[in-house]
Amino acid sequence: MPPLPHQRFAVTEDAHSFRVSLPLSDRFGEVGRLELVMSREAVSQRVLRRFQPLFTLLGGGLLFLGAFVSGAQRLWIRHPRRWLGAAFSLSFLGLTLATSLALADLYSDGLHQRTSSLAHSLARRLNEAARLGLTLSHLRGLDTLLEEYQRTNADLGSLALIADERVLVQVDAGAGRTGDERFEYTIDLELTEGPWNLPVRLEVGAAKGALQARLWRTVPGFLFLFAASSLLGLLVLGALAPLPRRGSGSRAVEQRTVGRLQPLAFLGGFLEGLPFAFLPVAAEALLPGGGAALLAVVFQGACALALVPSERYARQGHIGRWLVVALGVSTAAFALMAFTSDLRAWLVLRGLCGFGLGALAAGTRAYLLAALPPGQPPRRMARLTMARGGGLLAGTVLGALVAAHLGPSPVFLFAALCGLGALAYSRHWLPPLEARDRSAGPRAFRASLTLPPLPPGAWSPREHRRALLFVGLPSWLSRGGVLGLVLPLWLVGAGQDTDRIGQLLALVALGALLPHALPARLDGSRRLLQGGVLGTGLSLLALATLGSLEPVRALALCLLGMSLGLVHAPLDHHLESQPAESTRRRSWASITPLLGALGQCVGPLLVSAFWRPPADPLPVLGGLGVGVLLLGAAHSWMTRASPGREVRHA
Repeated sequence: MPPLPHQRFAVTEDAHSFRVSLPLSDRFGEVGRLELVMSREAVSQRVLRRFQPLFTLLGGGLLFLGAFVSGAQRLWIRHPRRWLGAAFSLSFLGLTLATSLALADLYSDGLHQRTSSLAHSLARRLNEAARLGLTLSHLRGLDTLLEEYQRTNADLGSLALIADERVLVQVDAGAGRTGDERFEYTIDLELTEGPWNLPVRLEVGAAKGALQARLWRTVPGFLFLFAASSLLGLLVLGALAPLPRRGSGSRAVEQRTVGRLQPLAFLGGFLEGLPFAFLPVAAEALLPGGGAALLAVVFQGACALALVPSERYARQGHIGRWLVVALGVSTAAFALMAFTSDLRAWLVLRGLCGFGLGALAAGTRAYLLAALPPGQPPRRMARLTMARGGGLLAGTVLGALVAAHLGPSPVFLFAALCGLGALAYSRHWLPPLEARDRSAGPRAFRASLTLPPLPPGAWSPREHRRALLFVGLPSWLSRGGVLGLVLPLWLVGAGQDTDRIGQLLALVALGALLPHALPARLDGSRRLLQGGVLGTGLSLLALATLGSLEPVRALALCLLGMSLGLVHAPLDHHLESQPAESTRRRSWASITPLLGALGQCVGPLLVSAFWRPPADPLPVLGGLGVGVLLLGAAHSWMTRASPGREVRHA
């Protein structure tokens, strides 16, 4: 892994060990290097020993839940029980608390091991001095040694070397904070050489606030995982419901089809979010000045490219085959990324990931349209968007957490395993399209990414074009440039850890889920667009002016996600006021996902043209916020003559 700007040592790793290289210098320059080697197996055994009870609890809970759901499937389908969903949520909440406590215990154990190493080193030095006939009064520099150790280990509050109940050296960094609670422990020094018969020990005091801060720093991420995992559990329980019988109404068909497609949409968002927090930082370290932007452009460009063959396969009716291709490509790309750290290989593999995930998102949308009778508009398309947003939330947090503790390679391997699971799900659990009743319409069945012609509503094609150009495109540019490039690099430059970056980015995904809870009376698209534009501009301006403050940053990111959700909800799931009879009018409906992917592709290029890390990105954020507000004001002015024509979205 590349060293940070303020870091003097370099950390490298291979298949067998970790290696820490520290330069040794004198007044004439660097004279050598000190290298410390630690076995990967020893580190893994220590971590696994701490987490073994947690893994046992998790495995037993999952087995019990699977057996219970399998046995109570018929009861659950016929007579839904709210207590089952509550028990499912409480089990994930308990797992969240257990995992947070296990991490705090692991951190405490690491602190104890570091000070034990110091005590062992001191004992060796004192034994060597005793072998030479020296006493403790002859030794110099012990206070400097302890002060340096305390300075490099800020979690330690005090260090004291005591011989025969007499304090020889004491270092206390918290002398001015006497009210802080501490926990203390003692390490006896084994002095076996020379005439010393005095008991010597090292007393260590650490503030409880350090452990509490570490605990509270991990809890939000696990709470996000708890919420997303609960959503996934409810989606799986909904997917267990049987398909409606032949001849059932279109609403029943759509409801059951959406229930089967929601877990697949969740997994698609999950795979996209896994490398979201750490991959831009890693790419920028490999190619400073443009690596992160180049990787983001390749991914989003491949997503846009995948929409072209997706449309063709959907019209030919080979949607199931196309889903298998999409999942196979993305799974293979994730698996190969785990075994390479070359940027050129990452560009190719990341492009394949983008192509596969873009095809998966388009395929799930087309699958729902294919399951409906011809001419029937979808009513539950937003549920797929909500499921995908929940997966993006879970993937962002979990990927950042795993990368912070285990590195990027396990994240890619886990993504490949999830891709294999999604592939098996799409092959064996999606409803067969051949079983659809085709007698509902006179024309032959055709599936497309374009919504079918709809009855008269409230959105004209001209209004749709204006909304896409003046509101949708700036929001997609901001999403691609700010979330995919600026925020990860800015936060890591500010000293934030990878897991903390994942939590902050997850706030955006959480905010994007909130607009789906809007009541029907607030479902007018003009009001949604105006609120989304105002929120996006204000959140970007807040990040530009007060982004260094942690509470303001968190609130601004949550507002940014909610505002982007308000903008994208009517654009992605709109109803047109006139049937789309001509090819030109139909093209504007089908170009919405393509324009969104292209906007997120151009966003990193636009931002990288005006900003290079580690420079301050606040002027770029402010400029984007002002631009979004101006274009939103222009859109409101152009649509002021017809304020009563509101847009409904499915």
